Amino acid sequence: MKTIALAVPDWPGHRAGQHSDVRLTALDGYQTERSYSIASAPEGDCLSVTVERLDDGEVSPYLVDELREGDELEFRGPIGGHFVWDNDFGGPLFLVAGGSGLVPLRSMLRHHRAIGSRLPVRVLCSARSLELLIYRDELMEMAARDLIDVSITLTREAPSSWRGYRGRIDPALLSTTGWAAKEEPLTYICADRICRDGSGRLGGLGPRRTTDPDRTLRRDRGVTTMRPLDGNAMAGVMHDLFGRDMTTMGYKCTSCGRTGVVAEMVVYMSGPGTVARCRDCDAVLLMLTERHGMYCIDAPGMPQTVLPPA
Repeated sequence: MKTIALAVPDWPGHRAGQHSDVRLTALDGYQTERSYSIASAPEGDCLSVTVERLDDGEVSPYLVDELREGDELEFRGPIGGHFVWDNDFGGPLFLVAGGSGLVPLRSMLRHHRAIGSRLPVRVLCSARSLELLIYRDELMEMAARDLIDVSITLTREAPSSWRGYRGRIDPALLSTTGWAAKEEPLTYICADRICRDGSGRLGGLGPRRTTDPDRTLRRDRGVTTMRPLDGNAMAGVMHDLFGRDMTTMGYKCTSCGRTGVVAEMVVYMSGPGTVARCRDCDAVLLMLTERHGMYCIDAPGMPQTVLPPA
């Protein structure tokens, strides 16, 4: 992991939880682009992103190993209006993260501190080991504040003196570390994998204002991945095609009638293209393919859409 501070000319400002796109161009003209959550608060002096190095990645090895002070990047953002937090949204807050999923939640925590919010916050984060927990020192400093409670679970290695939680995040741990349902918490989840109960549903969160449990925001990917993402994974290319942030575009699934926005779709990205499915019935909503620099979009499952403002 590496946190990179960026000076972005004419940056319009961002909201806590948004992400940005980084595009690299090779000498032969080949371009590749990846999206990264913004780690800094809107009030920060500079923009920062935290990059997880993937051995088979096209962008992250360069950002982690090769990028030097003064180098220039093609940078676009901010993007995404679904997974954001403002103080006006209220609370209490329950922030749940696994691994690099902590990045956008760190932006929320820093924003919470910068504006002097009095809303109580509980944080649950998992890591393979204490050494691999990103922002570890900062989390400990935040936990010393009266309004923020931090819980950590280690999934693989733990020191012999460890008195925290062990194992993956599951409904029981969510119930133990989160808020009671009567508190009506506002919950944000950014994790690759959370164990569910026997019904296949995620338990332990209460009935209201809970973000989709499978959302995996802005992880660097290789050329091919069949890991389910959310609709924010399509933000960059759709912005190129339509000239606006399309993650807030509304739709209605023709198979089950679910209504939602693009950011809520379940997305699978592979070499040939991208498939977006309905989160409720798994019907194909949208297919996006590229061939020889030209894009083809087919939307068999969402003929009714509501475009966001330009």
